Amino acid sequence: MVRKILATVATAALMSTVLCTAGAYAANTAKPAAQTEVVAPVTDGRLVSKIMGAAVYDSTADDATKIGDVNDIVLDKNGNAKLVVIGVGGFLGVGEKNVAYDFNKLEWINKNGDRWLVAKTTKDELNAQPNFDTAAYDPAAASTTQPTKSTADTQATTAKTDTTATASIDKSSLTEMPSDKISAANLIGTNVYGADDAKVGEIGDVILTGDKKVDSIIVDVGGFLGIGEKKVAVGMENLKFMTDKNGNRYLYTNFTKEQLEAQTAYDKATYAQNRDKQRIVISK
Repeated sequence: MVRKILATVATAALMSTVLCTAGAYAANTAKPAAQTEVVAPVTDGRLVSKIMGAAVYDSTADDATKIGDVNDIVLDKNGNAKLVVIGVGGFLGVGEKNVAYDFNKLEWINKNGDRWLVAKTTKDELNAQPNFDTAAYDPAAASTTQPTKSTADTQATTAKTDTTATASIDKSSLTEMPSDKISAANLIGTNVYGADDAKVGEIGDVILTGDKKVDSIIVDVGGFLGIGEKKVAVGMENLKFMTDKNGNRYLYTNFTKEQLEAQTAYDKATYAQNRDKQRIVISK
């Protein structure tokens, strides 16, 4: 009798374990763990070059639609990232429409191992927006009263392809550009001049902070044709962006090339922890 009772109890316990396990398995298979994870704000120490060209989706859903690509980032008068310019429609860049979107509303997400840039809007809503006026951020166009489209396009091309290689330049012939007339596309590639108005390098990238502010610009110093260049982070404080009458852009610092070459190199992996050491700031 005792053996029969024990056997019955053991069987019941075994069945209970099996049922619980089966129930847990069914719950897990019926409702898998979410695969979408918000990574961080769009900025958070991120390099501008990693945002430029990024695909933009309309939601975090598995069937989200790609609505465009990031073509530019626009700053405000305090040097904060204000707008993102999204290229919508077209094919291979032809027929594409540039639309401004609030930078603060973007977010990076981790989607099944891939990183997505999400703007909670639709392609139709973006297409309904007016074209973003890039001419307002073109220093060449701004230097004339009312440039025609062809003139502005020609000047913009000249500005973007400037290959100034002179050892020095007459600073008195340049005009200062306010921060809210600068876009990320205009910053990258800009010639950097230092003490004695001598050229010390070019802007290779821009670092944004978690509060959307431009933290530093990365100056590529030395090297030849991109080989052997040293990347140096220069704080945004007290920097002066200048332009000449042809729309060519220049950044002025008070450092010599030797000072920048002696500075601790920028390292993306350790910048957040060693910012004070890797970031050099211009004194007033």
